[in-house]
Amino acid sequence: MANIVELRGMSDAKLEEMLENRREEMFNLRFQVASSRLEDYTRLKAVRREIGQLETVLNMRQLAIETAVASPALAQALAGKEWEASARFSYEESGWQVTFKEKGGKELGTALVNLNKKRPHGRRQAKKQSQSQRVVSAEVAG
Repeated sequence: MANIVELRGMSDAKLEEMLENRREEMFNLRFQVASSRLEDYTRLKAVRREIGQLETVLNMRQLAIETAVASPALAQALAGKEWEASARFSYEESGWQVTFKEKGGKELGTALVNLNKKRPHGRRQAKKQSQSQRVVSAEVAG
């Protein structure tokens, strides 16, 4: 299994494929446990951990895109258009670099999202602190 740095560099399709393979392997391992044929029980823990890492990377990408879309500048630029978004982790800037493109390929904008900032807990704090504060920078193309 790849480490987290390699996982963040992979495409969504590759991550989804790996996740499906690990879930299938987990099913087979559980079946072996039920039939008392499993010899290496440590593989259960390893596969569970790999599934968690894959799901975390996919969920963080989705959260970065959703957070960037909530930014007022980008929301205005994306309104009424069909767009696609991709997110990759930038180690130099310590955040998720989100790129928005139209279906035709023209770039609409980019955003740098820092998901490591403290999240508000509770309704009162959530009202005070908007989600767009996690967007470090947002640029609209053209």
